[in-house]
Amino acid sequence: MDELKRRLRKELEQSFDSKILADQSWSFPAHKVLISYTTVTKTKMDVLMKMILMSVQQLRIERPEELAHLLGVELLFVEDLLSIMKGAGLVVNKDVWSITELGVAQVTTGMLLHETETEETMLVVSPLHNEFLDGEKSLSLQENLEPFRYDENLSKWSTDDISSELLQTELSALVENDNTSERQRVVEQLLKVEKIEQIQIPCFEFHIHNTNQDTLYARIWNTSTEQWDETLEQLVMTKERSSWRERYLTKEEEIHHET
Repeated sequence: MDELKRRLRKELEQSFDSKILADQSWSFPAHKVLISYTTVTKTKMDVLMKMILMSVQQLRIERPEELAHLLGVELLFVEDLLSIMKGAGLVVNKDVWSITELGVAQVTTGMLLHETETEETMLVVSPLHNEFLDGEKSLSLQENLEPFRYDENLSKWSTDDISSELLQTELSALVENDNTSERQRVVEQLLKVEKIEQIQIPCFEFHIHNTNQDTLYARIWNTSTEQWDETLEQLVMTKERSSWRERYLTKEEEIHHET
Protein backbone atom coordinates (compact mmCIF):
# COMPACT_ATOMS: atom_id res chain seq x y z
CA MET A 1 0.00 0.00 0.00
CA ASP A 2 2.88 2.39 0.76
CA GLU A 3 4.35 1.73 -2.66
CA LEU A 4 1.01 2.50 -4.31
CA LYS A 5 0.76 5.76 -2.38
CA ARG A 6 4.25 6.80 -3.51
CA ARG A 7 3.36 6.01 -7.11
CA LEU A 8 0.21 8.11 -6.90
CA ARG A 9 2.10 11.07 -5.41
CA LYS A 10 4.64 10.84 -8.19
CA GLU A 11 1.87 10.80 -10.81
CA LEU A 12 0.21 13.88 -9.32
CA GLU A 13 3.49 15.77 -9.01
CA GLN A 14 4.40 15.27 -12.68
CA SER A 15 2.67 18.55 -13.45
CA PHE A 16 4.85 21.51 -12.46
CA ASP A 17 1.70 23.47 -11.64
CA SER A 18 0.45 20.92 -9.09
CA LYS A 19 1.51 21.04 -5.47
CA ILE A 20 0.30 18.44 -2.96
CA LEU A 21 -0.75 20.25 0.21
CA ALA A 22 -1.89 17.26 2.28
CA ASP A 23 -2.70 13.59 2.01
CA GLN A 24 -4.43 10.95 4.09
CA SER A 25 -5.58 7.35 3.90
CA TRP A 26 -8.93 6.00 5.00
CA SER A 27 -11.51 3.39 4.08
CA PHE A 28 -15.19 3.51 3.21
CA PRO A 29 -17.71 0.73 3.93
CA ALA A 30 -19.03 -1.69 1.35
CA HIS A 31 -21.15 -4.78 1.82
CA LYS A 32 -20.94 -8.35 0.61
CA VAL A 33 -24.44 -9.46 -0.39
CA LEU A 34 -25.67 -12.89 -1.42
CA ILE A 35 -28.23 -12.66 -4.21
CA SER A 36 -30.62 -15.49 -5.09
CA TYR A 37 -32.38 -15.37 -8.44
CA THR A 38 -33.77 -17.53 -11.22
CA THR A 39 -32.56 -17.77 -14.79
CA VAL A 40 -33.98 -19.15 -17.99
CA THR A 41 -31.82 -20.54 -20.78
CA LYS A 42 -32.84 -20.43 -24.43
CA THR A 43 -31.01 -22.52 -27.02
CA LYS A 44 -31.35 -22.63 -30.76
CA MET A 45 -33.94 -25.26 -31.57
CA ASP A 46 -32.69 -28.52 -33.03
CA VAL A 47 -33.72 -28.95 -36.69
CA LEU A 48 -35.41 -32.28 -36.01
CA MET A 49 -37.29 -30.85 -33.03
CA LYS A 50 -38.52 -27.97 -35.15
CA MET A 51 -39.67 -30.36 -37.88
CA ILE A 52 -41.55 -32.49 -35.33
CA LEU A 53 -43.30 -29.44 -33.88
CA MET A 54 -44.29 -28.20 -37.32
CA SER A 55 -45.54 -31.68 -38.24
CA VAL A 56 -47.80 -32.08 -35.20
CA GLN A 57 -49.00 -28.52 -35.76
CA GLN A 58 -50.06 -29.16 -39.35
CA LEU A 59 -50.87 -32.89 -39.45
CA ARG A 60 -52.83 -35.46 -37.45
CA ILE A 61 -50.12 -37.53 -35.78
CA GLU A 62 -51.21 -40.38 -33.51
CA ARG A 63 -48.01 -42.40 -33.07
CA PRO A 64 -44.27 -41.63 -33.01
CA GLU A 65 -43.80 -44.18 -35.77
CA GLU A 66 -45.70 -41.92 -38.14
CA LEU A 67 -43.29 -39.08 -37.49
CA ALA A 68 -40.27 -41.34 -37.85
CA HIS A 69 -41.53 -42.54 -41.24
CA LEU A 70 -42.55 -39.04 -42.35
CA LEU A 71 -39.21 -37.45 -41.45
CA GLY A 72 -37.02 -40.40 -42.35
CA VAL A 73 -35.30 -40.69 -38.97
CA GLU A 74 -34.85 -43.37 -36.33
CA LEU A 75 -37.87 -43.96 -34.10
CA LEU A 76 -35.66 -43.66 -31.00
CA PHE A 77 -34.77 -40.05 -31.87
CA VAL A 78 -38.42 -39.14 -32.35
CA GLU A 79 -39.48 -40.75 -29.07
CA ASP A 80 -36.72 -39.00 -27.12
CA LEU A 81 -37.58 -35.59 -28.55
CA LEU A 82 -41.32 -36.07 -28.01
CA SER A 83 -40.61 -36.94 -24.38
CA ILE A 84 -38.46 -33.81 -23.95
CA MET A 85 -41.00 -31.56 -25.64
CA LYS A 86 -43.88 -33.02 -23.65
CA GLY A 87 -41.99 -32.40 -20.41
CA ALA A 88 -41.30 -28.83 -21.50
CA GLY A 89 -44.97 -28.23 -22.29
CA LEU A 90 -44.46 -27.82 -26.03
CA VAL A 91 -46.72 -30.72 -27.06
CA VAL A 92 -49.50 -32.81 -25.52
CA ASN A 93 -50.74 -36.28 -26.35
CA LYS A 94 -54.50 -36.80 -26.14
CA ASP A 95 -55.13 -39.59 -28.65
CA VAL A 96 -53.24 -37.42 -31.12
CA TRP A 97 -50.09 -35.33 -30.73
CA SER A 98 -50.74 -31.60 -30.84
CA ILE A 99 -48.69 -28.48 -30.30
CA THR A 100 -49.39 -26.11 -27.37
CA GLU A 101 -49.40 -22.31 -27.40
CA LEU A 102 -45.96 -22.42 -25.81
CA GLY A 103 -44.80 -24.75 -28.55
CA VAL A 104 -46.13 -22.41 -31.24
CA ALA A 105 -44.34 -19.47 -29.66
CA GLN A 106 -41.03 -21.31 -29.45
CA VAL A 107 -41.14 -22.82 -32.93
CA THR A 108 -41.86 -19.32 -34.25
CA THR A 109 -38.75 -17.87 -32.60
CA GLY A 110 -36.67 -20.97 -33.23
CA MET A 111 -35.44 -20.91 -29.63
CA LEU A 112 -36.07 -23.66 -27.07
CA LEU A 113 -36.93 -22.43 -23.57
CA HIS A 114 -35.42 -24.65 -20.86
CA GLU A 115 -36.59 -25.13 -17.28
CA THR A 116 -36.04 -22.32 -14.79
CA GLU A 117 -32.92 -22.65 -12.63
CA THR A 118 -32.21 -21.09 -9.23
CA GLU A 119 -28.78 -19.53 -8.81
CA GLU A 120 -26.79 -17.59 -6.22
CA THR A 121 -23.99 -15.08 -6.57
CA MET A 122 -21.96 -12.96 -4.16
CA LEU A 123 -21.54 -9.27 -4.98
CA VAL A 124 -20.03 -6.24 -3.26
CA VAL A 125 -22.09 -3.05 -3.15
CA SER A 126 -21.02 0.46 -2.13
CA PRO A 127 -23.84 2.54 -0.59
CA LEU A 128 -21.75 5.70 -1.05
CA HIS A 129 -21.66 5.16 -4.80
CA ASN A 130 -24.91 3.25 -5.17
CA GLU A 131 -23.11 0.76 -7.38
CA PHE A 132 -21.43 -2.63 -7.32
CA LEU A 133 -17.67 -3.04 -7.00
CA ASP A 134 -15.21 -5.67 -8.11
CA GLY A 135 -15.62 -8.27 -5.36
CA GLU A 136 -12.22 -9.91 -5.71
CA LYS A 137 -10.29 -6.62 -5.60
CA SER A 138 -12.38 -5.34 -2.73
CA LEU A 139 -11.70 -8.39 -0.58
CA SER A 140 -7.98 -8.56 -1.30
CA LEU A 141 -7.22 -4.94 -0.40
CA GLN A 142 -8.66 -4.61 3.10
CA GLU A 143 -6.47 -2.57 5.46
CA ASN A 144 -6.84 -1.30 9.02
CA LEU A 145 -7.43 2.37 8.25
CA GLU A 146 -9.43 5.20 9.76
CA PRO A 147 -13.06 5.22 8.56
CA PHE A 148 -14.15 7.76 5.97
CA ARG A 149 -15.26 10.89 7.81
CA TYR A 150 -18.54 11.15 5.91
CA ASP A 151 -19.89 7.61 6.26
CA GLU A 152 -21.90 8.19 9.46
CA ASN A 153 -25.18 8.16 7.55
CA LEU A 154 -24.54 4.65 6.24
CA SER A 155 -25.04 2.82 9.54
CA LYS A 156 -28.73 2.25 8.80
CA TRP A 157 -28.09 0.89 5.32
CA SER A 158 -29.96 -2.29 4.39
CA THR A 159 -30.33 -4.41 1.28
CA ASP A 160 -33.71 -2.73 0.68
CA ASP A 161 -31.75 0.38 -0.27
CA ILE A 162 -30.41 -1.35 -3.40
CA SER A 163 -32.67 -0.40 -6.28
CA SER A 164 -34.23 -3.24 -8.24
CA GLU A 165 -33.05 -1.57 -11.44
CA LEU A 166 -29.43 -1.59 -10.24
CA LEU A 167 -29.69 -5.25 -9.23
CA GLN A 168 -31.29 -6.24 -12.52
CA THR A 169 -28.61 -4.42 -14.51
CA GLU A 170 -25.76 -6.00 -12.56
CA LEU A 171 -27.18 -9.53 -12.68
CA SER A 172 -28.00 -9.25 -16.37
CA ALA A 173 -24.44 -8.19 -17.15
CA LEU A 174 -23.15 -11.13 -15.12
CA VAL A 175 -25.53 -13.76 -16.52
CA GLU A 176 -25.61 -12.63 -20.14
CA ASN A 177 -21.86 -12.17 -20.52
CA ASP A 178 -21.38 -15.44 -22.43
CA ASN A 179 -24.58 -15.35 -24.50
CA THR A 180 -24.35 -16.28 -28.17
CA SER A 181 -26.83 -16.38 -31.03
CA GLU A 182 -27.41 -20.08 -30.28
CA ARG A 183 -27.53 -19.95 -26.48
CA GLN A 184 -29.03 -17.19 -24.37
CA ARG A 185 -29.35 -17.11 -20.59
CA VAL A 186 -31.42 -14.34 -18.97
CA VAL A 187 -32.42 -13.35 -15.44
CA GLU A 188 -36.06 -14.24 -14.85
CA GLN A 189 -36.77 -13.24 -11.24
CA LEU A 190 -34.95 -11.80 -8.23
CA LEU A 191 -35.68 -13.94 -5.17
CA LYS A 192 -33.66 -12.66 -2.21
CA VAL A 193 -30.83 -10.30 -1.26
CA GLU A 194 -29.02 -11.12 1.99
CA LYS A 195 -26.32 -9.00 3.66
CA ILE A 196 -23.36 -11.20 4.58
CA GLU A 197 -20.74 -8.83 5.99
CA GLN A 198 -19.34 -5.32 5.84
CA ILE A 199 -15.89 -4.76 4.38
CA GLN A 200 -13.65 -1.70 4.13
CA ILE A 201 -12.27 -0.27 0.88
CA PRO A 202 -8.97 1.67 1.25
CA CYS A 203 -8.60 5.06 -0.44
CA PHE A 204 -5.81 7.63 -0.78
CA GLU A 205 -6.84 11.28 -0.61
CA PHE A 206 -4.70 14.19 -1.82
CA HIS A 207 -5.41 17.92 -1.53
CA ILE A 208 -3.77 19.78 -4.41
CA HIS A 209 -3.08 23.38 -5.32
CA ASN A 210 -2.83 24.28 -8.98
CA THR A 211 -0.42 27.19 -8.70
CA ASN A 212 -0.96 28.36 -12.27
CA GLN A 213 -4.75 28.68 -11.98
CA ASP A 214 -4.70 29.16 -8.20
CA THR A 215 -7.34 26.48 -7.66
CA LEU A 216 -7.69 23.87 -4.94
CA TYR A 217 -9.08 20.41 -5.52
CA ALA A 218 -9.03 16.81 -4.25
CA ARG A 219 -7.95 13.61 -5.91
CA ILE A 220 -9.04 10.34 -4.29
CA TRP A 221 -7.77 6.96 -5.44
CA ASN A 222 -10.23 4.07 -4.99
CA THR A 223 -8.27 0.82 -4.59
CA SER A 224 -11.27 -1.28 -5.58
CA THR A 225 -11.86 0.37 -8.95
CA GLU A 226 -8.16 1.24 -9.35
CA GLN A 227 -9.19 4.68 -10.56
CA TRP A 228 -9.54 8.24 -9.36
CA ASP A 229 -12.99 8.38 -7.78
CA GLU A 230 -14.99 11.43 -8.90
CA THR A 231 -17.91 10.58 -6.61
CA LEU A 232 -15.76 10.71 -3.48
CA GLU A 233 -13.82 13.73 -4.73
CA GLN A 234 -16.99 15.74 -5.27
CA LEU A 235 -18.32 14.73 -1.86
CA VAL A 236 -15.16 15.88 -0.08
CA MET A 237 -14.83 19.11 -2.05
CA THR A 238 -18.46 20.05 -1.54
CA LYS A 239 -18.08 19.75 2.22
CA GLU A 240 -14.55 21.07 2.72
CA ARG A 241 -13.01 23.01 -0.15
CA SER A 242 -14.27 26.40 1.03
CA SER A 243 -11.99 26.11 4.07
CA TRP A 244 -8.86 24.87 2.33
CA ARG A 245 -7.52 28.23 1.20
CA GLU A 246 -7.42 29.50 4.74
CA ARG A 247 -6.15 26.17 6.09
CA TYR A 248 -3.32 25.71 3.62
CA LEU A 249 -2.48 28.84 1.66
CA THR A 250 -3.03 31.55 4.27
CA LYS A 251 -0.63 29.81 6.62
CA GLU A 252 1.94 29.47 3.84
CA GLU A 253 1.58 33.16 3.00
CA GLU A 254 2.04 34.12 6.65
CA ILE A 255 5.16 31.99 6.95
CA HIS A 256 6.51 33.40 3.71
CA HIS A 257 5.78 36.94 4.89
CA GLU A 258 7.57 36.36 8.20
CA THR A 259 10.68 35.09 6.43
